Amino acid sequence: MEAVVISDLHLESVHTLSHLITFFIKNLPEECDLILNGDIIDSSYPNLPRENLQILDLIGKESFRRNIVWIRGNHDDCSLLRDRGKIQFKRIHTVDNRLIITHGNELDKTKAKIQQLFRPFKVVQFILVKSGRKPVNVAQFASKFETFYRLYRRKLMLDAVKFAKEKGFGAIACGHTHHPEDRTVQGVRYINTGAWTEYPPHYLMVNNREIKLKSI
Repeated sequence: MEAVVISDLHLESVHTLSHLITFFIKNLPEECDLILNGDIIDSSYPNLPRENLQILDLIGKESFRRNIVWIRGNHDDCSLLRDRGKIQFKRIHTVDNRLIITHGNELDKTKAKIQQLFRPFKVVQFILVKSGRKPVNVAQFASKFETFYRLYRRKLMLDAVKFAKEKGFGAIACGHTHHPEDRTVQGVRYINTGAWTEYPPHYLMVNNREIKLKSI
């Protein structure tokens, strides 16, 4: 089998690389499954731009010609889908016995504390959007606090590795942190597919020969 995993498109966000997403999906190999690993729709923004509604429509249409799995993330508001087609909605997806895929928010033990820290930031974001100004890119903002951001990513990675071990998998793919990486920790391969709100966007290619993280 062949599958591609992407995460954190954040449709609705002004930072979404809409043109690249459309091009990428339209040019997937015919027999390739598409795994959408969470935060596809960014429900923190009030309106979905027309070009991003077209992306959702494209995903729905593609579900009739290839397997599409949508793993729900913490931002996803699937009520905005006008046609769900044959999309499979899940919390976890596995590829054979080689790879387990989950967004990562449900493994994130620090999420409640992070939300408290970012509450003032969200208020500022809301005011910016309401006033017609461009909101700040959350991942780029967080990355300015380098030590904190690194520790946060490491904590999620260790939680993901523990989860993969408990489930009996040697590899796990997550999103959530917006930071692409491919590392082996405690004998488990941890892959994060990053986000399609920053250059370069990444995707995970899975086939019978290899599991490989690539960039556009």
